[in-house]
Amino acid sequence: MEPSQSALESGSQGRDIVYVDASFAPLVPKFMTNRKKEVATMREALAAQDFDRVRNISHGMKGAGGSYGFDRITEMAAVIEQAAKTGAHDTIDRELNSLGSYLDHVEVIFDEEASEVS
Repeated sequence: MEPSQSALESGSQGRDIVYVDASFAPLVPKFMTNRKKEVATMREALAAQDFDRVRNISHGMKGAGGSYGFDRITEMAAVIEQAAKTGAHDTIDRELNSLGSYLDHVEVIFDEEASEVS
């Protein structure tokens, strides 16, 4: 299973659940930590009105999200990237809040069957 073939559903307590190929298990914690750092960096850049920096970081995050199977990260990063192109401060702020919350609450379930098929 490619990491981009993960499934996303809403958990019983309103949490997002992402199913990721078990072969990616060693990589996911660092991946998530790096995305949280990037959100913080984008917040700092937004405060400084550095829309180019926000755009560059969100562009990279957009690609990384799908590579690891976190399609929601890709979707939110794409919105941030587009908003940064036009300097839409409020949209970026709102999406960064959503992205930060998602990263804090997403539940990752590693799919062993998917790694056995590969």
